[in-house]
Amino acid sequence: MILSEDQNQSKKATWIWDVSKIEEDPAQAVSFLKEEKVNLVYLHIDFETFRPGPFRSFIQQASKADIDVYALGGDPNWALIKNRDSLDRFVSIVHDYNNTVGEDQRFAGVHVDIEPYLLSQWKEDADNVINQWMMNSVHLISEAKEQDHLTVSGDFPFWIHEKKVPYKDQTLSEWMIEHYDSMTLMAYRNKSEGPNGIRSISQPIVNEASKEGKSVIVGVNVIDTAEGTHTTFHGDKPGTMSQELKVLEDAYKGNKGFGGTAIHDYSHWIDHVD
Repeated sequence: MILSEDQNQSKKATWIWDVSKIEEDPAQAVSFLKEEKVNLVYLHIDFETFRPGPFRSFIQQASKADIDVYALGGDPNWALIKNRDSLDRFVSIVHDYNNTVGEDQRFAGVHVDIEPYLLSQWKEDADNVINQWMMNSVHLISEAKEQDHLTVSGDFPFWIHEKKVPYKDQTLSEWMIEHYDSMTLMAYRNKSEGPNGIRSISQPIVNEASKEGKSVIVGVNVIDTAEGTHTTFHGDKPGTMSQELKVLEDAYKGNKGFGGTAIHDYSHWIDHVD
């Protein structure tokens, strides 16, 4: 069963980077996701180790629980045109897989985590990298929708609205909102309210999405990170994340630009259950 792509339907998503977690016991994973009311999973595809079997089993069980699964891929180099072959390979793996399995075992979309600002070229000439990122995004979306009309979404930094489309009076976030079916914002903070809270840093892009008739999923982090305790719920008291996300959801109630929340990532979340 594929969930409706109604933009007003609130999403609760998570990333699964470590596929061994679903290979070991897909039923346990789906049980946890269902209990946490997750209805969207970004499931990582590794080019070198991809085997259809575990994916078929997991997606089929997720489907029965009304959970959509998107194929997850990520590489900062995917922003550069010279690496388009790798991006194409990712999409081809998804199409080939979908063409050989039953309807209830298919990926409903693709989700990319590109983050080109991690490249050295970004510091040297950000406008050039942005131009290539935009062109590769158009290419990705076209390829993904060519065969089975996959939904295309991606991860984006909360500050993307501060960047402009080169030579245009448009924010980069507005452009991405226009082209991608959905954006997941990496608003990694451990407080909903306040000047540097989740809502404060996500608000500009949620507002842009609302104007475009789209919605943004707001992501938070549970991974132990060197980026500061304020960027993650790791180590916080049990119940803190659920409480802060409830505050966020209440604050955004009625705002059509808010599409739900996402927790990064599953393997750390399941050990952090609050």
